[in-house]
Parts: sequence; C-alpha cells; structure tokens
Amino acid sequence: MIADGRPSCSLWLRYLTLLALIVACSSGDSSGHLHPGLGVYIPATWSAIRQTPGHDVHVVQKQVSCASCHAITDSDIGPVRPERCGACHEKEAKIQHAGAQALAKLGTTITSDCTLCHRFREEQPLGAIEATAAGVELGVHPHQASDCAHCHLKAQGQTPAVQVHAKEACLDCHRPHEDASPQSGPCAQCHKDISTTHAAHGKSANAVCTTCHQKQHAPAKEALGRCAECHAKQEPVVPATALFEGGHLECVGCHRPHDFGKAKAAPCRTCHENVFVLSQAKVAAHADCKSCHQPHDVRGSAQQACARCHTAQQPDHPKHGAAGTCVGCHDPHPASNQQVARAAACSSCHQAAPKETAFHAGVECKSCHAAHDFVRESSDHRACQGCHAAQVTKAEHSKGHRACESCHRGLPHQPLLSLSGCETCHVAERATANAGHAQCVGCHEPHSGAQGAACGSCHKAEQASAPAGHQTCRNCHESHSGSAASAPCAKCHERQAKSPHGQLAADCRDCHRPHGPSGLSTPPPCSSCHERPKLPGLHLVDKHASCASCHTGHGEARSALRDACLTCHTDRKQHFPDAPSCTSCHLFGKAR
Repeated sequence: MIADGRPSCSLWLRYLTLLALIVACSSGDSSGHLHPGLGVYIPATWSAIRQTPGHDVHVVQKQVSCASCHAITDSDIGPVRPERCGACHEKEAKIQHAGAQALAKLGTTITSDCTLCHRFREEQPLGAIEATAAGVELGVHPHQASDCAHCHLKAQGQTPAVQVHAKEACLDCHRPHEDASPQSGPCAQCHKDISTTHAAHGKSANAVCTTCHQKQHAPAKEALGRCAECHAKQEPVVPATALFEGGHLECVGCHRPHDFGKAKAAPCRTCHENVFVLSQAKVAAHADCKSCHQPHDVRGSAQQACARCHTAQQPDHPKHGAAGTCVGCHDPHPASNQQVARAAACSSCHQAAPKETAFHAGVECKSCHAAHDFVRESSDHRACQGCHAAQVTKAEHSKGHRACESCHRGLPHQPLLSLSGCETCHVAERATANAGHAQCVGCHEPHSGAQGAACGSCHKAEQASAPAGHQTCRNCHESHSGSAASAPCAKCHERQAKSPHGQLAADCRDCHRPHGPSGLSTPPPCSSCHERPKLPGLHLVDKHASCASCHTGHGEARSALRDACLTCHTDRKQHFPDAPSCTSCHLFGKAR
C-alpha cells in the first residue's frame, strides 16, 4: 500500500483477477442461489450492494479493495471489523461509542463498531416506527447526521432516547470523531434568545445549561428534578417540604426558567389571588405573604411567625394541637376580610360547649376569659369582677367568703343557682340557730356576712313595742338562738338590780315586758304582789294606799327623812321639827 492509502500495482492485479472470478461466478440461475466459483461464494446480490452509497464511496470512488475491509476466506466474505477501518481512518477509529453493542456483535473488547453509523447494506432502517413518530426520515445514504436516529430514537442503556432535537442535524452539536465521547454542542448556537446566570460561576456557557439540562435530548421538564438535587446541598438550601401535593408542585411554578432571581419570582397572589389574610387591610405585614411564610417552607414556617412580630403577646391557650397557639383562635386566612377571630373559637375545641354562650348562665366565653390571658385560676377573681363587682368587693371584707367557689358550687362554667349550705363552715351557728333563724341569708348579706335584714323585718310587733334602749335586739338576744340568757337585765340595769325588788325578783320580766305584745309593756300594779291587808304598820292607812307616793318602782323608799312625809303632811312641819325621820315614831314595818 502506498503512503496515501491507495492499493499498490500488485494489489490491483489481484483485485482485477478477483473481479473476473466474481463476474464469472455471478451468472447463476434465476433462483438467486450461490454458484461456486474458484472456492469463493459470491452472493448474487453483490451487484446491487456494490451500488449502495457506502460501497460506492469505498469501491468505486476510492477503489478500496474488498480484502482491505473484509476478512475474505476460502468460503466467505467475512464481516468488517473496526481494526480494518482503522487502517485508513486511524483518528476516527479511536471513537468510543456503543461499546456494549460492539462487544456483543464482534466478541472482543472493541469500543466501537463503525458500521453502526456508516451503513453499507440496503435494508429496512432501524427504528423506523420511532422515526416516523418523531418526524425523522430514515433511509440508506452516505453518512449523515440523521443516521444517529437509527439507534437513538430508543434508549441506549443509560443513554435516554432522543426526543428533543431529533429533527436537528446531530453534527451541528456533536463532533463524534473529534471527541473521545460525544460532547454537547454550543447551546447558544441555536438558543440565542435564552441566557441565564443561574449556577454560572466559573462555568462555561454549555456547562451552565447542562447543570439543569443534563439530558439534552429529553424533554425540558426532565430538568425540573435538578432543582431539588442541587439545592438539597447547595446554598440556598431548600428543604424537601418546599414541594408538596395540592400546593407548590414544581419550582418553576414560582421561578421563571432561565431567570431564577428573587426579583423575578412570581408573586404569591399570582395563584392565591382570592385568599383573605387576617387583618390585611390594617396590618401591612399581613398583606405580604412572606412575612409569615418562608417561600421554600410555606407550610412549616408559619407556625412561629406570629411570635416574631407580636412579642408583647404571650398567649397561654391553646397549648396543644397542630394549629399551634395563635392560629388556634385566629384563622390566618379567614372566610372574610372582616373576621379577626375564628367563629365559635372556644366551642370549636371545647366540645362540652355546643356554642359560645353555653357556659355560666349564657355569658359569652370572652366575657370571663381574656383573649391572650385565657387561663384563670379559681382564686383569680378578675373574671368575676367584671359582672359581680359589688359582690366581690363585699366578700373582700370577710376572709372566709373571698373564695367564690367555696360557696358557689360548679364554678366556673356551671355555677349552681342556689348557695351551698352555710353550715359547711358555720357549724356552731347552725347548731344553735332556732327554726326561724335556720336560713342564714334571711338575716345575713351572703358575701360580706354582715346582717343584711333588721330584726324588725320579721319581729315587727316586738320592735314596735320595745321601750327606748331596747330597740337593738342583739343587746339582749343571741343572734342565732334568740336566747337572752347571756345578756341579763343587770348587765345594763345595774342599779335597779341592787334595789329591793331587783334583789327579790328572780327575773326582771316578772314585772317588766321587754317588748310587746301591745298593752303589756308597762309594769303590773304593786298590789299584784303586795296585798294591803297583809302589809304591816301604817301601810293599812287608806291614805297610804298609793305605793308610788312613798316608794320608787323598784321598792326603794323615796327618802328616810321627814321631808318625804311632809310632802303630804304639811300641817306637821312644826311637829317635832328637830326629829330627823317620821318613821322613828310612825312605824310601817314589823320592827318599826
């Protein structure tokens, strides 16, 4: 072989001899069976194959001998092996392409089979159905870019099927014999209207595109999965929760492909235009979705969003549940723009209450519970103060009555209408109370414990007939039993108790009625005890019949001196004027 790769003269002689043999052997019968030549069988179709483009280039135009490509034996024209192609095409033979197919076909560790792309036989094109679907024309022709489609309209192992760019000339992008393996062509050559700075630092233009479009022949949607793959590790790190069913399904729902900058991201209202936000008309931050929702964690970030701004509010309710605290009562996206708190916010959680006014005699929950200071201890009377200010104030004066729940059972939500028995605490008083005093609140104001009703409200006759000084019933009577035993008359009437009658009488009430009934309030006549016929001395004189003329009501003599007698016996002023006492001579008693 000469230096330019053409056959030498001796080879040409051998070639012409072989052609003569082929011509001689090619006149078989019409059945198309092979006819024996000089030990080599040439198929009858050779004359047609010789006219195919691949053979035309090599045999006719370049006059390459058959033996240069085929391993000719005594009985067969063997297959073409890549080593033979490399004899002329040394540079091109270094390509590494479809190695698995080459190995399966040729049984060696050859990296490529040239005849996969450079076809020499007239036959049905591979992948005809896929080519028709893709709108690609396949046929027998000299090597063209569309030859790639013979195989690549179907997936080739890890290499996906060519879908995008299937109609384009493959060699516009790929230089199969210039690169050890197929490399992407310059994307900007066709996509002049598309540019991106995303993930472009330190990368070539092609490397930027293939950061997302790693499979350039796959549909563009195949690149969507790359967002999550990169941003799971690279800043900004995007959590897996960024995408979810029924919401943010893909990154390009908000970000524009090829222009991912924050400023170009689609506003939330693009999709959520009919969503109301709590107090959005009054609070500018509420109108901006990003104030509460982190764009890449919209469902998880809002739970603690309230606390970032509302630092002064420390709600103590509710403390459990997926709704968190603030949003348990405040619907962040209410049904109307006017709604501040959830409708039936309390009863929606507290199932014991069918409605907001089911507790505490129909009072609305928020009347007792402050919105952000909801929990109330039983000793905290601020809630009671709102409606029962007068009662709470009175109870403060009675230490035992300060705890409302001590007397009012069922507090706070189901208070009983009637008071609990006072005897729970006032055991001694209840034990001594008479029948008329058994109902404590009949006399006492229940919250302060003070006497609320005067004794006269029940004992009208007694109070009306009581003499001056006896108007205050408790001066004589024990409040609960009504007994006067602990308050004898001598307690107030000490002088009278020392009088003759006070010392003689077992009870002042023998003569005196402390009150009523009407007509019995004045003392009885002296004669009820002192019968005149039995009295000694001058008591029997008719003129001495009026006891009060000489004695006080309690039996004391008005005076032992003669002046007392002279009030009546005026004509006796000169009768022993020096005598100190008339009774020295005129006796009234047994001894005198």
